[in-house]
Amino acid sequence: MTKCQILFFLFISCAGRTPTVEMETAENELRQLTRQLTDAEIADDLETFLEHYNPDAVSMPEYQLTLEGQDEIGNFYREIFARQKIRSFERVPREYIHLDSMIVEIGTFKKEYSDSTNDSVQILRGKYWYVWKRKSDTGYKISGESFGFFHHVPHPERMVVLGSKTQPDESRLQPKKEIPFELKAYNALMEKGVRTRDGVLRSGFFTGDGSFNPFADTTVTGMAEIKPYLIAYSSRGTVRIDSIMCYTYDFEQEGDLILEYDMFKVKWSVPDFSGRTEGKGIRIWKRQADHSLRLFREIGTHNHLE
Repeated sequence: MTKCQILFFLFISCAGRTPTVEMETAENELRQLTRQLTDAEIADDLETFLEHYNPDAVSMPEYQLTLEGQDEIGNFYREIFARQKIRSFERVPREYIHLDSMIVEIGTFKKEYSDSTNDSVQILRGKYWYVWKRKSDTGYKISGESFGFFHHVPHPERMVVLGSKTQPDESRLQPKKEIPFELKAYNALMEKGVRTRDGVLRSGFFTGDGSFNPFADTTVTGMAEIKPYLIAYSSRGTVRIDSIMCYTYDFEQEGDLILEYDMFKVKWSVPDFSGRTEGKGIRIWKRQADHSLRLFREIGTHNHLE
């Protein structure tokens, strides 16, 4: 990360709010908790690791179907711990977004490990999000998380723990609470942007100081990076979008920010071939002066499909 980017992240770490002593104290506490998480994973200490999660936490790892609750999250990490014999692991928090009752920690990581099946050494570099929620009796716990990589990963099936679930269609989803109409409207407009491969429209969803963590790529920050990135991405190849669904899995609304757990499903075709892509992620929407919503931060991940 360049000096300019570091200063940028420090400047916006409170989502437009003036930093306070309470915020700095909370961020120091979260840095310590993140170190504990990393140390527990290195030591294969699943019990200590899971103590950092709320019972109803949502996890959206790269390639893996969405996990909900400590049992599903524990089953996933138990298997991943067994597959990966960690040699070194570092997480670096880069930014903290303060909501009313939550703090979103956004950072980068580098993990070096030996794969248990063939003892080959793998190095993963990527980005992570933790959604920390404070409870008076237990302190900060993770209520949501997502992580992805800056690159494609060989043998992505090694990142997947199979289960009986599939990602639900929007019509089959049973949300915990009623989804706001405006989120449904924005997702419908996103569908149009993808279907028509309109990178200009898609970039218009972001604030001027927005930041996007795309699948298998590095972070793009600010409209000067986001707009050309999405235009180039949308114009690649000769893919036709046959159908698409963008929809809300869950959300939290606090002040002028909305935290959305989102999902998508796409069916596409090229000459003589067709396929499908699906995935999920976390978005932070920010209310604008004209009362519209724009994307302030977003991370997107894909599911590995056989």
